[in-house]
Amino acid sequence: MSARALWDRIAEAAWHSADPGIQYDTTINDWHPCINTARINASNPCSEYMFLDDTACNLASLNLMTFRREDGSLDAAAFAHAVRLWTLVLEISVMMAQFPSRRIAELSFYYRTLGLGYANLGGYLMASGIP
Repeated sequence: MSARALWDRIAEAAWHSADPGIQYDTTINDWHPCINTARINASNPCSEYMFLDDTACNLASLNLMTFRREDGSLDAAAFAHAVRLWTLVLEISVMMAQFPSRRIAELSFYYRTLGLGYANLGGYLMASGIP
């Protein structure tokens, strides 16, 4: 099989499954945030979480439409407050969670593997008239 045909099949399969596609092991490990630990071997299925084996994906997101004012602007103060509050909530969740193994619990506590993202960017842009 030609390299082009293989690449096209990989891209098509990624598109059909909404998968992020190819991850380059060298780049992932070159960008590793904790270089004096172990290597990164894999990600979760959506690839928003890549870290050490046996760590948890402690994630949450904030709906951007919640912070859209009547005039279409972003309520940055309310968003910043929500970020601080939800980071605290995620910290508490690590302390109270029941992880599937002792090792995952220990590494989640030790590394504080938290992630706070945002949702509904498309809705926010459309409501704001931004194509």
